Amino acid sequence: MDSCERSMVIKMKYIFLDIDGTLYDHGKHGIPESAVYAVRQAVENGHRVFICTGRPCCLLDHVKELPYTGVIASAGAYVKAGERVIYEEHLGKEALKEITDSCVRLHILYLLEGRRGVYLQQELWDYFEKGEGKAQAGHTFFRQKPVRLMKEYRETEEQIYKLCLYAAEEEPLHALSAHLGGEYQLTLGKREAAQPYCAELTLERNNKASGIKKILDYYKGSMEDTIALGDSLNDLEMLKECHIGIAMGNADERLKPCADYVTADIDQDGVYLAMKKYGLVE
Repeated sequence: MDSCERSMVIKMKYIFLDIDGTLYDHGKHGIPESAVYAVRQAVENGHRVFICTGRPCCLLDHVKELPYTGVIASAGAYVKAGERVIYEEHLGKEALKEITDSCVRLHILYLLEGRRGVYLQQELWDYFEKGEGKAQAGHTFFRQKPVRLMKEYRETEEQIYKLCLYAAEEEPLHALSAHLGGEYQLTLGKREAAQPYCAELTLERNNKASGIKKILDYYKGSMEDTIALGDSLNDLEMLKECHIGIAMGNADERLKPCADYVTADIDQDGVYLAMKKYGLVE
């Protein structure tokens, strides 16, 4: 049976894939060949693949070789179906000022994510510039063209979807969350040894699951036909909401109990093996 015939008998699925730690391996600076193969074959088999990431939409170069139907970016604050932006929500100027002023007071470093650029404080840039190991890898990541220093944001006043926060201790991040109240959601990342605590700050109503619902509404799809793969806590809502939620073997240990299945690590063909298990590829 050729791929055309298979696509006629296999029910189309909506597949939602995280980037960092799921598709993109920062240790090897690329997407595993097996994952590229799996995504391409899934599309050939008639399934729809969507990138579902905490990254802003301006930082998708790492997945440009993959075929995909749409994008959920900035953890649900930006949703694109095909070439059409079907949803986006940015922080108001007064709200953003309150957040950043509070960050300064609590000694939290931050970066701002918009549609056209990512804006870092000089102190955060210096940390990645001088750091070693994971910090140095982070600096390589932040060398992408859309990443700029904060002074450029002040010149453009671009609309901001989301913030990433960095602190020497965990307590200031929780203090910020308590100060801001229930309108916002703080999602802590997995902390590496000797690295700062990091978190994403988004509007409470925007997450990857809310973005998936907008995609399904647009395509008139059913949640029963959804499969999601992720590795970090900002994938929690989408793994719980989708019909099948898959955690990578290298996923945050706090995420794994919420998954329907835990696949292999990213560098052990985790994406391919998960798709094969659920009949999306051969």
